[in-house]
Amino acid sequence: MNIMKKFFKLSRAEWPLLGLGLFFLAISSAALLAYPHFIKDIIDRAMSNKDQSQLNQAALFALAIFIIQSITSALRYYYFTLAGEKTVKRLRHKLFSQILGQDITFFDQQKTGELLGRLGSDTALLQNALSVNISMLVRSFVQALGGIAMMFATSAKLSSFILLIIPPLGFLAARFGKKVRAFSKKTQDALATSSGVAEESIGNVRTVKAFAQEGLEEKRYNERLEASFELSKQKIKVVASFTNMVTMVGFAAVVFIVWYGGKLVITGELTVGTLTSFLLYVITVSFSVGMLGSLWTDFMSAFGASTRIFELLEKPVEDLKIGKNKFPEGDIEFNNVSFSYPTRKEFAVLNDLSFKLRPQETVAVVGSSGAGKSTLVQLLLRFYDVNSGSITFGGTNSKDLSLETIRHSIGLVAQEPILVSESLRENIRYGNPSATDADVEAAAKLAFAHDFIKSFPQGYNTLVGERGIQLSGGQKQRVAIARALLKNPQVLILDEATSALDSESEHLVQMALDRELGKRTTLIIAHRLSTVKRADKILVMSEGTIVETGTHDELYQNNDGLYHKLVNKQFEQTKEQR
Repeated sequence: MNIMKKFFKLSRAEWPLLGLGLFFLAISSAALLAYPHFIKDIIDRAMSNKDQSQLNQAALFALAIFIIQSITSALRYYYFTLAGEKTVKRLRHKLFSQILGQDITFFDQQKTGELLGRLGSDTALLQNALSVNISMLVRSFVQALGGIAMMFATSAKLSSFILLIIPPLGFLAARFGKKVRAFSKKTQDALATSSGVAEESIGNVRTVKAFAQEGLEEKRYNERLEASFELSKQKIKVVASFTNMVTMVGFAAVVFIVWYGGKLVITGELTVGTLTSFLLYVITVSFSVGMLGSLWTDFMSAFGASTRIFELLEKPVEDLKIGKNKFPEGDIEFNNVSFSYPTRKEFAVLNDLSFKLRPQETVAVVGSSGAGKSTLVQLLLRFYDVNSGSITFGGTNSKDLSLETIRHSIGLVAQEPILVSESLRENIRYGNPSATDADVEAAAKLAFAHDFIKSFPQGYNTLVGERGIQLSGGQKQRVAIARALLKNPQVLILDEATSALDSESEHLVQMALDRELGKRTTLIIAHRLSTVKRADKILVMSEGTIVETGTHDELYQNNDGLYHKLVNKQFEQTKEQR
């Protein structure tokens, strides 16, 4: 019942449409229930009165009722289905918004394929339940109740037998429905797991092919599909058993009614027309009850899927607007910050770390892999909060600023920039959706991206493909820089922005970055030390703490220092490559 309340709440905006659907449902059901009565009149008048005009009149009335029933049935279907489709569309939008609103920790613990499964297969089950099935369910329920009432009005003796059948069928429906619901939830979970494997394989297809592991990925996917299939098979057995039982009981009831009704006709207690109309009502009720049984299993499957959806819809989301909405001027400080990721709480990434970035200052952070450099970026953007210590912007604790303010004020250029499957223009404008075309081109020129963009036949309207696959690494990086510059942030973060590029691409990207040094507070995370020489200050990290601070010249003069060793090691690697 709790889920039903959630469904009603979700569909509240469509109640006017549902009201129209119910109106036409009432007319359609009434017409359908009146139809056997006119058939009775046709038969009885033809056999007893032998009056052709009365026969014609009864037939015309029956035909008119049938036409009304057909038209109102179509209108009932239209309004119910439209209401269901609009509800599911709103549900999908809300679910997508809910997923995007989760914090980064949520995504650390969830597979993309499973989330896509909730948006896809789970909502598809609900779509069917809330659109076509809800219409058929209400229609079948009303016709079953109306048909039973008309059966009693036609023959109380024959109808009393029906009362013996309905309670056991209702009990069986509830019992089987509970089983179907449980199997459905497990099946959807298994399907989501298989979707996760497929998403990983397709998303990393180059790695799969590079290691010639297509067979392994097929095996992984098939194992998950097999698990889902086994659960589906058990659900099918339950549904088949229920259908078999309902069908047997239904046909047995028809046989008994024909036999007993025939006796009543022979004794003169019933007319042939009355028995015929009663049988039509029995067929209507049987069809409606059978449909209710089938729909019941579908709804139980939908409820199983909805459990997964509502679990996600009820999770709290990040509130981007709580806190101060003005980014303060001044120093950015890490004050005795310690941090470990929520999924690895036992492993400390940062240990009592402190440093300061002054306005318009360029600070570079270097160190070996795993030293905690990129974690600084995660904390500045408040993807995570520190375990102890604090991060302040102009003396204001980052926790007192809204997430929206912080993230609007910081521009990020990552090592592997992700582009959306739109045009180059829209990818650059992603940094500032309200920017004009002239603003976009100005940012592209600053990032040395304008020339290669104009070389494409479609220029700025060129589609980049999924994740920017149509562009080279250097081109993607310059688009990402243009995107960050168009945002015009107070703080610019370059997280390994040139580490994956060849020398020529690195030179162009470096030229674009050099233009921005000194114009805003800049934090550079780098492996390649050639990108940090121009920094005002270099921080050397090791095992989550800062072990050296100074300029390039100052740090390199310390022969025993970590920075000196890192520079020499990289210099030796460069010589070997040549």
